[in-house]
Amino acid sequence: MKKRMRLLLATATGVAVLVGGASLSSASASVSQAAYVAADDITNVSMSGSAYVPADKEIEVGFTFAVANPLGTGDGPTTDADKVAVTSADITPPGKSAKAVSLTYTAPANLTDATQKRPASASGSGKFTITKDDPSGDWTLKIVTSRGTNSFTVKVAGKQGITGASVNPNPVNLVKGQEVKVTVQAAVKDASLVSAKMTSDTTSEYYDLGSLELGTDGYYTGTVYFTDDSAPGEWTLEISANRGGETLKGVGAFTVNAPSGGASKKAKSKVTLGAPAKSKVSKAFKLYGKVYRGSKAYSGKIVEVYFKKKGTTKYKFMGFAKASSTGKYSKAVKQRYDGYWRVKVPATSKTYGSWSSQKFVDVK
Repeated sequence: MKKRMRLLLATATGVAVLVGGASLSSASASVSQAAYVAADDITNVSMSGSAYVPADKEIEVGFTFAVANPLGTGDGPTTDADKVAVTSADITPPGKSAKAVSLTYTAPANLTDATQKRPASASGSGKFTITKDDPSGDWTLKIVTSRGTNSFTVKVAGKQGITGASVNPNPVNLVKGQEVKVTVQAAVKDASLVSAKMTSDTTSEYYDLGSLELGTDGYYTGTVYFTDDSAPGEWTLEISANRGGETLKGVGAFTVNAPSGGASKKAKSKVTLGAPAKSKVSKAFKLYGKVYRGSKAYSGKIVEVYFKKKGTTKYKFMGFAKASSTGKYSKAVKQRYDGYWRVKVPATSKTYGSWSSQKFVDVK
């Protein structure tokens, strides 16, 4: 019997930081010039994307920089001899050979009027690649100009992300005539759109938890209710997340034990939920799905719609929706806040209740 979650595969990514120097906004990186010539040719180096060691692919990381006094100091007309040329660049991971860096920089046009002021700076950009076999840590970026070499430290993060998961309770002990609440908790670093699905290893039965919610404790959490006729035996929890366009996966095992005295005669219900990923503030959007009783459409069933504002702990009832003869339902809703939506099938004396997966809608 497995009493602990086992993450068999957990790969992820991290974030980029340029270390030292002046503090910038949270969306940018701070910068440290580790070595430079007196001219201080290159300034304001800033990463335009996250720098991390990818799980299974090569990524391209971009950065921007400024060239100080690109036409030299002083005022008045200039010639090509006054221009600062950006000639080459490379970046070196710790313990490895230098990697190529591609640069884009065009010096400003020469000045011809004696009253014109020479520009204080001109912008350029560059990019380099990181593969799954590269090391994390401090990488050294060098940009060579006609005046000298400018060196900077780039912090490249390692394969971080899905670092743990748990199912509570484990094992899941089913109870005749009742539903058992099961909570999934996952530790996922620097990722978005975290979701979970639980699948029986011996049947096609599954529970889709949908979007997990990030709590104040730093963990992503979701809940589901197992009915007494859920398949006993080994089950698999799958955690999915997205980081910088890369899909992360984590899987683990848990156990479901059959109820004492066997399952009741109640039928199982199920409801699906579809919702847009984004919506405008207070603009109506549609929730939709299908309701089942057993394997057939739950004709005419009235379902309940709930919403939970991001950062809060309780769902709020938002109204009803009625299924058609084919089990399909839809409801137009509005919201001013980001949050999570779920649909509930109320239980009856002959049918178990159920919840849809949780869907997050980003309101702009």
